[in-house]
Amino acid sequence: MLQKEQLGLCPEDFVLPASFLLSMSLLGLEFPFAYILVFIVLYLSLIVNKYDFLLQSTILFGVFGFYDENVTFPIKMHDLLFIVYIAGFFIYWKKKNISKLLILISAYILFLIFVAMLSDETLIVQIRRLRLYMHILYFLFPLLVFRNHDFEIDKFFKKLFIYVLIISSFYILDSLVFSSNILVPRTTWGDLTYTTLEMNLFGEFLRIYPPGMYFVALLLFPMLYLYKTPLKYILIIALGLICTKTFSVIGGVLITIFCFYGTWKKKIIYLVIGSVMLAAGYVLDGQMNGALRVQHLVGQFTSFASYRSVEDAMSDMDNLAEFGSDRGAQIIPKIELLTSTQKLMLGFGFLHNELTTNDDYIIHNEYYSDQSAAEEVASLVEVTQVQTILDTGLIGFCVQHLFYIAIYFFLRKYKYSNLYLVTLVCISIFGVGGFAGLNIPHGLLLLGLALGCVLLANKEIWNVKSSVSI
Repeated sequence: MLQKEQLGLCPEDFVLPASFLLSMSLLGLEFPFAYILVFIVLYLSLIVNKYDFLLQSTILFGVFGFYDENVTFPIKMHDLLFIVYIAGFFIYWKKKNISKLLILISAYILFLIFVAMLSDETLIVQIRRLRLYMHILYFLFPLLVFRNHDFEIDKFFKKLFIYVLIISSFYILDSLVFSSNILVPRTTWGDLTYTTLEMNLFGEFLRIYPPGMYFVALLLFPMLYLYKTPLKYILIIALGLICTKTFSVIGGVLITIFCFYGTWKKKIIYLVIGSVMLAAGYVLDGQMNGALRVQHLVGQFTSFASYRSVEDAMSDMDNLAEFGSDRGAQIIPKIELLTSTQKLMLGFGFLHNELTTNDDYIIHNEYYSDQSAAEEVASLVEVTQVQTILDTGLIGFCVQHLFYIAIYFFLRKYKYSNLYLVTLVCISIFGVGGFAGLNIPHGLLLLGLALGCVLLANKEIWNVKSSVSI
């Protein structure tokens, strides 16, 4: 068991993180000089503090609600990472153990390509979504950043705390003070720029969608195992999460903590406390006219209580369609098509919602409340686990999860290996609500970063040549 130490953060260590994150806010608001500011801070971080550079690059590549990836740059920034992956592959192929990891990842990617080749859709269309599954290779980026430098995981975690605290503060300010998407501007839809800002100081308790808070998944390991975190920091992060009003993310954090922290006696105590807080939240939400969305959450589950059996509940398609804030409506007709076309085992392949034109995959979704959007390709759903089944079938779903578990078994003897496992569990639970997950860059960049940091913290084990050759 690792010994916990009191977490101490220096005020001067907040300068580069705050400068970068504010620059990213301006970038999202399409401020004219924001591009220059972002890359100046990024360059300074590369020179001054590579831990800052690593986290800033992750935010830039992954977007995380700060800018519109379809507008801000001519290409999606995470696509540039494939240059890094190719370079890293050849640089680290001959390193002991890293070569084994690269073989494992290569086998997984080859399986995905095999599934794509079985599909009726062309590979040129499928690659648009297939590539998103490959970002576990992001672990090569931190290895390259610290290739000729020492890596101290304690310094990385303390920097991570700073970024999460600042992002949490941004969420609190946007939700409770500005009542507008200003500091994390692209967590909403619409034409939002610095010229069209509208602010309602201390107005409504605004929901800010959670991409920026995904970094909490990385932070759970040091909070649970390494540091005695001051209460003020915990409250800032907790309030930032509450401002997302997103229970798959808040629940993902709480379930992960429950799984990895404390004895069974403590877990029972946590369950009791959680139940009391849920009941209190339900009552408070009623007083706030549903602003906390607790009654909405509870109502989705209690709507099934009137049925006599599970079979009756499962047969009521209209009720199922409304479940999960209408996520059920996305899923039902696509799973029906998957089974009726005998593709349940290996999926449709990586269909594209705009580029796929094969009539066999065009459906009319009767469960949408907005029937103007009823005609669609049977390609996308929010629940990432179901998305994997649509793309690669039940076999692909099993292969995907066995692959990520296999990486943990590869790491299990390394110090800090639970950083990878905790992050894996947390982002997988986020994926139930369509946030992060194992087939979205948001989730895989964080998981790849966790994997890379574990390897860097154990560099003395693998930083020797292996006998593998190409």
